[in-house]
Amino acid sequence: MDLAATPRGDSEAAWLTSYTGSAAPTPAPNVASPNSAAAAQNLVVRAIAEVGPAVVNIDTLVVEPRVTVPDIFRDFFGGDPFFDQPMPREGQGSGVIIDGKRGYILTNEHVIHDVRRQNGQIKVSLPNKQTYDGKLIGADELSDLALVKIEGTNLPEAKLSDNDDLVIGSTAIAIGNPFGFRNSVTVGVVSATGRTLPTPRNTRLENLIQTDAAINPGNSGGPLCDIKGKVMGLNTAIIPYGQGIGFAISASTIKGVVDELAKYGHVRRPWTGMYYYDLSARAARQLGLEKPEGALVAEVAAGSPAAKAGIEPWDVILAVDGTPISSVEDMQSLMLRAKINQTVKLTVWREKKKMSLSLKLEEPENR
Repeated sequence: MDLAATPRGDSEAAWLTSYTGSAAPTPAPNVASPNSAAAAQNLVVRAIAEVGPAVVNIDTLVVEPRVTVPDIFRDFFGGDPFFDQPMPREGQGSGVIIDGKRGYILTNEHVIHDVRRQNGQIKVSLPNKQTYDGKLIGADELSDLALVKIEGTNLPEAKLSDNDDLVIGSTAIAIGNPFGFRNSVTVGVVSATGRTLPTPRNTRLENLIQTDAAINPGNSGGPLCDIKGKVMGLNTAIIPYGQGIGFAISASTIKGVVDELAKYGHVRRPWTGMYYYDLSARAARQLGLEKPEGALVAEVAAGSPAAKAGIEPWDVILAVDGTPISSVEDMQSLMLRAKINQTVKLTVWREKKKMSLSLKLEEPENR
């Protein structure tokens, strides 16, 4: 999606997609050594020296058949073979090597989304001019994360930050390949944490880091680093009609996804087998609740974890492990972060009184 375009639906986010123009060839970046005099004098320079060599450019190529053209138009143009030629489409984004030994590169799912659908090609270029064929290990649309593998030796790598309590106003460094200008660096601050953003695919990204470090198309999948050169987030979205409002997937979210992608190729998420809706004011009154808060259970699948836990239609889930549920979004958010085989305690409203039920989460059988 171009920056000047209007996001699909009512989404506020614009995915950072490829630039269709052409940038001049980029020489090898003049990145300081972590132990150099320049790095010693400037903490930002030192941070870039730590993570910069592990930031890669990702080029994708998919070949799609052309749209079916009615015979009447083919006849009009004399059966032009143009209509039968495949349409190559290129994309571009960024990534960061998080495991040099295994050649694992973290990027956004939307960077390689078309490759997943069309079995396309992935090319990975390092700052030192080395180029590799990339193999998709796994991807997850809900978190917008993907794992790509390259076969290389002595690969640099960046470390994920262990700090989950980011300080508002602390330095944020974005590195990537905006508009094809490789190895570009911008600096800003952490503007906010814990942001939630709707996506063009009718899902939501949660626990995002907001930053004013300049992020542009092509930055997708590149790291957002702290002053120590640790990856605190992965750049993923912007507000297209604003200035200095970008978002990155937090390291805490990344950690919970990467291991799943490496091991299973997808993220295993638990299934409850219950289907719920927001509670209306009228339904709340009928059920004896003071206000319309909670998730109203509409259906429980036979043999599901919810059925085993004793949950019934018309139950209202008021809390999960003590965390209040105000709406279906709250419930979905908690379930998104829950783990397979985890047991959660539900506070349920039934027949005008509260009760507690234990629900063991299971993996869907059709995975």
